[in-house]
Amino acid sequence: MKKLIVLLLSIIIISNAVWSYVFFMDVNKPSDTTIQVYNLNGDGEMWDMKNYQVIVTPSQILRGHGGLVFKGDPQVIENSTYYGYEFKEMNSSGNYETVYSNIASSQNAPISILMNLNIGSITGEYSYEELNKDKQNYENTTVTITWSDNKGELHSETINLDITSEITLNEGD
Repeated sequence: MKKLIVLLLSIIIISNAVWSYVFFMDVNKPSDTTIQVYNLNGDGEMWDMKNYQVIVTPSQILRGHGGLVFKGDPQVIENSTYYGYEFKEMNSSGNYETVYSNIASSQNAPISILMNLNIGSITGEYSYEELNKDKQNYENTTVTITWSDNKGELHSETINLDITSEITLNEGD
């Protein structure tokens, strides 16, 4: 009976040792997780785009957090009732696709464009072709701003954005 108990205890101890080894080796194994942060800026005739970010993780992508700067006379748009922006990136097929947009409008009151120039952000799972994108695709980002002036006339400007800084974070480094 003692031999059976010693044998069973030995099996349990060896089993625990093997599972512990497997668990701790898996936990301490370096990961290939890479996070890339791209900061983009662009200058237009009437608008500038500052610090728009694209943050790429292994499972999600975040776009946004930038700010628009109006370079004209603020009084020209203080009673505007419409503005919108649309960000486009080049996909792997060489075509531009909309990746983020926002519109603000009002029927009878101003929307305070100059008070709402910070770009929000959007985070989501990867779309179908997102995994095929790389730095070159993000380098070919544009933003189109459309707004109405105080007279109700619509204007539009497209700005090409350039990557001005890039950070790559590797988990395990």
